[in-house]
Amino acid sequence: MWCGVGAFMGETVAVRLRKLHGWGNDFLVALDVDQPGGPLDTAEVGRRAPALCDRRYGVGADGLIHGGAPGAGSDADATMVLYNADGGRAEMSGNGIRCLAHAVVVAGGWRDEVVLDTDVGRRVLAVRRPAGGIEPVPDTVEIVAPMGTVDVGPQLPDAAIALIAGRPYASLDVGNPHVVVAVDDLDEVDLVTFGGAIEAAVPGGINVEIVTSTSGGVRLRVWERGVGLTEACGTGACATASAARRWGLVGDSCTVAMPGGVATVILDGDEATLVGPSVFVGTVEVPDT
Repeated sequence: MWCGVGAFMGETVAVRLRKLHGWGNDFLVALDVDQPGGPLDTAEVGRRAPALCDRRYGVGADGLIHGGAPGAGSDADATMVLYNADGGRAEMSGNGIRCLAHAVVVAGGWRDEVVLDTDVGRRVLAVRRPAGGIEPVPDTVEIVAPMGTVDVGPQLPDAAIALIAGRPYASLDVGNPHVVVAVDDLDEVDLVTFGGAIEAAVPGGINVEIVTSTSGGVRLRVWERGVGLTEACGTGACATASAARRWGLVGDSCTVAMPGGVATVILDGDEATLVGPSVFVGTVEVPDT
């Protein structure tokens, strides 16, 4: 059964999913407060993630987020548990957390901030008021997401370093692991082969960003751990901005152009903030089986 508390023996329960995306990096969000049968079982959400995220036979998405009820005594709006498209658990997603915040607003009405408890700590996201009013909640809203500290990432094994082949790189952690690799031309790199090989060479996997500098910012393409090629990556944008600043390519605020759109990343010391839109696509109801 999908549902935990609130479901009755033999009851057929429709699970309500909200689909949203940030720069084309799309997510299915299952909020406990949305469910007609009561809170969902997180492990079951993860088990269903590959089928639901499948782009031919499922709804299609880069990941599935369970927006669970906050724990006892918590004043959060929801807890965030994120599964990649392959069903693997992910610690954080910059686009996913903004999509979850937007889904909370769509389900519960407008608020200027959304408080979320995540695997890497509490995050308080600001939802910017659009011109022309806030009711009904707009399909597109701009959300400011504090992403926490951009820290040193895992030490890469020799096999991964060999694949990077002498290019400048930085291993960083934004709640999840990244390796940012500077290249001369984004389009000359076979990122499926390059990214997939590096991910496989690192125990537990790693997100791979290739990056070039632009006027006032950077361009990147991303291979996401447990997903593959995606249109954008929020934590990857933060990792890339941090690496580019270390390399002297950008300052404390920069644009990060990705195939799906352009993010703004603001760095305050080692703390990163991601600014960009979340787009509500629609609601899907999945019957229990």
